[in-house]
Amino acid sequence: MTDSTTPAPDDSKPPRKNSAQDKAIAAYITAAEVFLGTASGDAEIRPLLEARGYDAAEFSEGIALAIAARTAFEERAGGMGGQSQATVKLNEKIRDARDDYARFREIARPSFPDRADRLALGLTGDVPEDTGRFITAALASYAAAGKEPQATKLAKRGYPAATLAPLVAALNEITSHAADQDQAEGAAIGDTAARDQAYDDLREFMKELKGVAKGALRGKPGLLAKLGLN
Repeated sequence: MTDSTTPAPDDSKPPRKNSAQDKAIAAYITAAEVFLGTASGDAEIRPLLEARGYDAAEFSEGIALAIAARTAFEERAGGMGGQSQATVKLNEKIRDARDDYARFREIARPSFPDRADRLALGLTGDVPEDTGRFITAALASYAAAGKEPQATKLAKRGYPAATLAPLVAALNEITSHAADQDQAEGAAIGDTAARDQAYDDLREFMKELKGVAKGALRGKPGLLAKLGLN
Protein backbone atom coordinates (compact mmCIF):
# COMPACT_ATOMS: atom_id res chain seq x y z
CA MET A 1 0.00 0.00 0.00
CA THR A 2 1.17 3.53 -0.68
CA ASP A 3 1.27 6.45 1.67
CA SER A 4 -0.94 9.39 0.95
CA THR A 5 1.25 12.43 1.37
CA THR A 6 -0.80 14.96 -0.58
CA PRO A 7 -0.28 18.36 1.07
CA ALA A 8 -3.15 20.54 2.17
CA PRO A 9 -4.40 22.95 -0.51
CA ASP A 10 -2.50 26.21 -0.68
CA ASP A 11 -5.01 28.91 0.13
CA SER A 12 -2.41 31.66 0.24
CA LYS A 13 -3.68 33.15 -3.03
CA PRO A 14 -7.14 34.72 -2.81
CA PRO A 15 -9.63 33.77 -5.54
CA ARG A 16 -9.62 35.96 -8.63
CA LYS A 17 -13.20 36.94 -7.95
CA ASN A 18 -12.17 38.51 -4.65
CA SER A 19 -9.23 40.23 -6.32
CA ALA A 20 -11.51 41.77 -8.94
CA GLN A 21 -13.93 42.87 -6.24
CA ASP A 22 -11.11 44.48 -4.27
CA LYS A 23 -9.99 46.42 -7.34
CA ALA A 24 -13.54 47.58 -8.02
CA ILE A 25 -14.03 48.77 -4.44
CA ALA A 26 -10.66 50.54 -4.38
CA ALA A 27 -11.50 52.26 -7.68
CA TYR A 28 -14.91 53.32 -6.37
CA ILE A 29 -13.45 54.82 -3.20
CA THR A 30 -10.88 56.75 -5.22
CA ALA A 31 -13.57 58.02 -7.61
CA ALA A 32 -15.73 59.07 -4.67
CA GLU A 33 -12.84 60.97 -3.10
CA VAL A 34 -12.23 62.82 -6.38
CA PHE A 35 -15.95 63.56 -6.81
CA LEU A 36 -16.28 64.92 -3.28
CA GLY A 37 -13.18 67.05 -3.68
CA THR A 38 -14.45 68.58 -6.91
CA ALA A 39 -18.05 69.03 -5.76
CA SER A 40 -17.05 70.69 -2.51
CA GLY A 41 -14.20 72.78 -3.90
CA ASP A 42 -15.29 73.97 -7.34
CA ALA A 43 -16.36 77.63 -7.27
CA GLU A 44 -19.17 77.07 -9.78
CA ILE A 45 -20.45 73.68 -8.61
CA ARG A 46 -20.37 74.26 -4.85
CA PRO A 47 -23.01 77.08 -4.78
CA LEU A 48 -25.41 75.07 -6.93
CA LEU A 49 -25.14 72.10 -4.59
CA GLU A 50 -25.35 74.29 -1.48
CA ALA A 51 -28.71 75.48 -2.80
CA ARG A 52 -29.80 71.83 -2.62
CA GLY A 53 -28.66 71.43 0.97
CA TYR A 54 -25.10 70.22 0.46
CA ASP A 55 -23.47 72.58 2.92
CA ALA A 56 -20.11 72.19 4.67
CA ALA A 57 -21.54 69.78 7.23
CA GLU A 58 -22.98 67.46 4.61
CA PHE A 59 -19.80 67.46 2.56
CA SER A 60 -17.83 66.76 5.74
CA GLU A 61 -20.06 63.74 6.29
CA GLY A 62 -19.34 62.44 2.81
CA ILE A 63 -15.61 63.00 3.16
CA ALA A 64 -15.68 61.20 6.52
CA LEU A 65 -17.45 58.24 4.89
CA ALA A 66 -14.81 58.13 2.16
CA ILE A 67 -12.03 58.18 4.75
CA ALA A 68 -13.75 55.42 6.73
CA ALA A 69 -14.12 53.30 3.58
CA ARG A 70 -10.47 53.84 2.66
CA THR A 71 -9.32 52.95 6.19
CA ALA A 72 -11.51 49.84 6.33
CA PHE A 73 -10.26 48.75 2.91
CA GLU A 74 -6.61 49.08 3.95
CA GLU A 75 -7.19 47.31 7.27
CA ARG A 76 -8.94 44.47 5.49
CA ALA A 77 -6.03 44.17 3.05
CA GLY A 78 -3.67 43.90 6.01
CA GLY A 79 -5.89 41.27 7.62
CA MET A 80 -5.96 39.21 4.46
CA GLY A 81 -2.18 39.45 4.31
CA GLY A 82 -1.93 38.09 7.84
CA GLN A 83 -4.29 35.25 7.00
CA SER A 84 -2.31 34.43 3.87
CA GLN A 85 0.97 34.28 5.77
CA ALA A 86 -0.54 32.04 8.43
CA THR A 87 -1.91 29.70 5.76
CA VAL A 88 1.43 29.45 3.97
CA LYS A 89 3.20 28.65 7.24
CA LEU A 90 0.65 26.00 8.15
CA ASN A 91 0.82 24.32 4.75
CA GLU A 92 4.60 24.21 4.91
CA LYS A 93 4.50 22.57 8.35
CA ILE A 94 1.94 20.01 7.19
CA ARG A 95 3.92 19.13 4.06
CA ASP A 96 7.11 18.64 6.06
CA ALA A 97 5.37 16.54 8.71
CA ARG A 98 3.70 14.33 6.10
CA ASP A 99 7.02 13.82 4.35
CA ASP A 100 8.70 12.89 7.64
CA TYR A 101 5.93 10.44 8.48
CA ALA A 102 6.00 8.87 5.02
CA ARG A 103 9.74 8.28 5.39
CA PHE A 104 9.21 6.74 8.83
CA ARG A 105 6.60 4.32 7.48
CA GLU A 106 8.76 3.36 4.49
CA ILE A 107 11.67 2.50 6.79
CA ALA A 108 9.59 0.83 9.50
CA ARG A 109 7.57 -1.50 7.24
CA PRO A 110 10.42 -3.68 5.98
CA SER A 111 11.89 -3.63 9.46
CA PHE A 112 8.72 -5.17 10.92
CA PRO A 113 7.13 -7.71 8.57
CA ASP A 114 4.87 -9.16 11.29
CA ARG A 115 1.32 -7.82 11.18
CA ALA A 116 1.18 -7.40 14.96
CA ASP A 117 4.18 -5.06 14.92
CA ARG A 118 2.81 -3.13 11.96
CA LEU A 119 -0.53 -2.67 13.68
CA ALA A 120 1.20 -1.44 16.82
CA LEU A 121 3.20 1.09 14.80
CA GLY A 122 0.25 2.19 12.67
CA LEU A 123 1.88 1.02 9.47
CA THR A 124 -1.21 -0.54 7.89
CA GLY A 125 -3.57 1.33 5.61
CA ASP A 126 -3.10 4.76 4.06
CA VAL A 127 -2.18 7.98 5.80
CA PRO A 128 -5.37 9.95 6.47
CA GLU A 129 -6.01 12.90 4.16
CA ASP A 130 -7.63 14.88 6.97
CA THR A 131 -4.94 16.83 8.80
CA GLY A 132 -6.37 16.21 12.26
CA ARG A 133 -6.57 12.47 11.72
CA PHE A 134 -3.10 12.47 10.18
CA ILE A 135 -1.65 14.14 13.28
CA THR A 136 -3.39 11.65 15.55
CA ALA A 137 -2.10 8.69 13.51
CA ALA A 138 1.45 10.02 13.33
CA LEU A 139 1.60 10.77 17.05
CA ALA A 140 0.40 7.24 17.81
CA SER A 141 3.05 5.76 15.52
CA TYR A 142 5.86 7.78 17.05
CA ALA A 143 4.69 6.94 20.56
CA ALA A 144 4.74 3.21 19.72
CA ALA A 145 8.14 3.59 18.07
CA GLY A 146 9.58 4.74 21.36
CA LYS A 147 8.46 1.62 23.21
CA GLU A 148 9.72 -1.95 23.20
CA PRO A 149 9.72 -4.32 21.47
CA GLN A 150 9.99 -1.93 18.51
CA ALA A 151 12.17 0.82 20.05
CA THR A 152 15.54 -0.95 19.89
CA LYS A 153 15.30 -1.90 16.24
CA LEU A 154 13.90 1.45 15.17
CA ALA A 155 16.74 3.20 16.99
CA LYS A 156 19.13 1.22 14.75
CA ARG A 157 17.13 2.33 11.74
CA GLY A 158 17.58 6.00 12.63
CA TYR A 159 14.68 6.60 14.99
CA PRO A 160 16.04 6.80 18.54
CA ALA A 161 14.19 8.86 21.14
CA ALA A 162 16.26 11.92 20.22
CA THR A 163 14.95 11.74 16.64
CA LEU A 164 11.35 10.94 17.53
CA ALA A 165 11.06 13.89 19.94
CA PRO A 166 11.38 16.66 17.30
CA LEU A 167 8.99 14.78 15.00
CA VAL A 168 6.39 14.82 17.77
CA ALA A 169 7.16 18.49 18.47
CA ALA A 170 6.64 19.33 14.79
CA LEU A 171 3.18 17.74 14.87
CA ASN A 172 2.27 19.67 18.00
CA GLU A 173 3.49 22.84 16.31
CA ILE A 174 1.03 22.24 13.46
CA THR A 175 -1.79 22.40 15.97
CA SER A 176 -0.42 25.71 17.22
CA HIS A 177 -0.15 27.13 13.70
CA ALA A 178 -3.69 25.95 12.94
CA ALA A 179 -4.90 28.01 15.90
CA ASP A 180 -2.98 31.03 14.55
CA GLN A 181 -4.60 30.52 11.15
CA ASP A 182 -8.07 30.33 12.69
CA GLN A 183 -7.40 33.58 14.54
CA ALA A 184 -6.13 35.28 11.38
CA GLU A 185 -9.14 34.00 9.43
CA GLY A 186 -11.51 35.34 12.06
CA ALA A 187 -9.80 38.73 11.96
CA ALA A 188 -9.95 38.78 8.15
CA ILE A 189 -13.66 37.97 8.19
CA GLY A 190 -14.26 40.79 10.65
CA ASP A 191 -12.18 43.18 8.53
CA THR A 192 -14.13 42.18 5.42
CA ALA A 193 -17.48 42.85 7.12
CA ALA A 194 -16.25 46.26 8.28
CA ARG A 195 -14.94 47.06 4.80
CA ASP A 196 -18.20 46.06 3.15
CA GLN A 197 -20.27 48.13 5.60
CA ALA A 198 -18.11 51.22 5.12
CA TYR A 199 -18.27 50.74 1.36
CA ASP A 200 -22.06 50.42 1.42
CA ASP A 201 -22.39 53.55 3.57
CA LEU A 202 -20.25 55.53 1.14
CA ARG A 203 -22.17 54.23 -1.88
CA GLU A 204 -25.49 55.20 -0.32
CA PHE A 205 -24.25 58.75 0.29
CA MET A 206 -22.70 59.06 -3.16
CA LYS A 207 -25.78 57.72 -4.92
CA GLU A 208 -27.91 60.50 -3.48
CA LEU A 209 -25.26 63.17 -4.04
CA LYS A 210 -24.78 62.20 -7.67
CA GLY A 211 -28.51 62.12 -8.26
CA VAL A 212 -28.98 65.57 -6.76
CA ALA A 213 -25.96 66.91 -8.63
CA LYS A 214 -27.35 65.75 -11.97
CA GLY A 215 -30.51 67.69 -11.31
CA ALA A 216 -28.79 70.74 -9.85
CA LEU A 217 -26.38 70.98 -12.80
CA ARG A 218 -28.92 70.13 -15.47
CA GLY A 219 -28.24 72.06 -18.66
CA LYS A 220 -24.63 72.75 -17.67
CA PRO A 221 -22.62 70.08 -19.55
CA GLY A 222 -19.28 71.63 -18.65
CA LEU A 223 -19.97 71.35 -14.92
CA LEU A 224 -21.44 67.87 -15.30
CA ALA A 225 -18.27 66.83 -17.12
CA LYS A 226 -16.14 68.06 -14.22
CA LEU A 227 -17.97 65.52 -12.03
CA GLY A 228 -17.96 62.78 -14.64
CA LEU A 229 -21.76 62.89 -14.87
CA ASN A 230 -22.07 63.77 -18.55
